[in-house]
Amino acid sequence: MPKFSCLIPGKELPDLKEDFKNAQRLEQYRLGKLAVYLPRGLAWDYIPVELITKAERSHRIISAGHCVTVREEKPDVDLVTKTETFTLNLEKPASAEAVLQTLGRKE
Repeated sequence: MPKFSCLIPGKELPDLKEDFKNAQRLEQYRLGKLAVYLPRGLAWDYIPVELITKAERSHRIISAGHCVTVREEKPDVDLVTKTETFTLNLEKPASAEAVLQTLGRKE
C-alpha cells in the first residue's frame, strides 16, 4: 500500500487506504471522498477535501521553439485552502471540469 503525507501540517487524516482505493482517477491525480491525492514518486501527498475552501479554473501557457514560437494553453485547477493554494496541472479540459464537479465548487 502506498505511503501518504498530508500537505497541510497538523491536519492528517487516519487510515486513507479505502478512500484511496475507491478514489476517482483523473490523469495522474486521485480524487477521493476524504482527500485529493497528488503523486510523489512511489508515495502520495494529499489535501483533505474538508480543508479546500475553493476550487477554481486556471491555466498555464507552454511555449517552445525559437524560429517558430509555439504557444499552447493547458488547463489547471487551483485548490485553495486557508493557508495555501495548490495547483493541479492537467492535460485535458475535461479533467479540469471533472475536478470542479467532483469537489462541488464549480465557478
